[in-house]
Amino acid sequence: MILPVVVDVIVPVFGVVALGYVVGAFRWMDSSAVRGLSLYVFNIAIPLLLFKAMSTVTLPEQMPWGYVLGFFACALGSFLAVFWLMRTTSNRLAGEVGIFAFGCSYGNFIPLGIPLVLTAFGEAATVPLFLLVAFQAPVFFAPMIIIQERAKHRNRRGPIGWPVLKSIFANQYLLGIGLGAAVNLSGLSLPGPVSEIIGMIGRSAVPCALFALGAALSYYAIEGVLSRSLAVVVVKNLLLPLLVWWVSGRLGLPPVWQAVMVVMAALPAGINTYLFAERYECGQALAGTAVVLSTAVSVVTLSIILSLLA
Repeated sequence: MILPVVVDVIVPVFGVVALGYVVGAFRWMDSSAVRGLSLYVFNIAIPLLLFKAMSTVTLPEQMPWGYVLGFFACALGSFLAVFWLMRTTSNRLAGEVGIFAFGCSYGNFIPLGIPLVLTAFGEAATVPLFLLVAFQAPVFFAPMIIIQERAKHRNRRGPIGWPVLKSIFANQYLLGIGLGAAVNLSGLSLPGPVSEIIGMIGRSAVPCALFALGAALSYYAIEGVLSRSLAVVVVKNLLLPLLVWWVSGRLGLPPVWQAVMVVMAALPAGINTYLFAERYECGQALAGTAVVLSTAVSVVTLSIILSLLA
């Protein structure tokens, strides 16, 4: 049975992707315009969205580290394990393998996870939900940037440590997270107009990212990436939530916390999979196809999981 709560969240997402695809297919936006929109999302909108979230999120007085570590041990462990396995068993470039592994482990928390979990479980899910949202980017982005920067500089002579470190510290995502956390911990509040400007730009991140994804898909052939995209779906939509369900059952969590943990693991591959691919110009067709297929399959898998956890 497909639950209305899942359809209500996912259908609008597909609608924006489909509109972007139509615009791209009719070439009402050329490829440079689509890339420009993707860079706007990656370099400006999402960093401000993350800054806003980190500067306002309310963390519990006593951090439930078992819950946080349990989830990210599974998710980040899947990312690193898939990356290592693919690097040792295939001759594909490290950058593209990084995109594949990222798609297998990084869920679509902000566009899908937040509305879906709050609609399904209500206010009781707020703290466990936003704990995972707050830690997702800091946990995942540093290793992903290291992989991509090492791949990008692989042909340079001399040590590449400094370019990689510089890219990490100058990365807009991590800057947004770090500055937002600093504002939060300091107890400062931004002036009203400044906060509203940041909020307006941040709110544009998700629809612009979905639109850019759809438009980009119209420029890439998917025949050569379909099997790998389906592999991403199997790992992200099935194997990872099963692993998190098994781990969460051994942590002694309250039922709502365990349910949030499993649902967040079962979310489809995150839109940032595509944004990283576009940013580093590798694996764009793989990333875009995997995100769309994973989101489509999640209509069924999330309905089943929510039915079992309700």
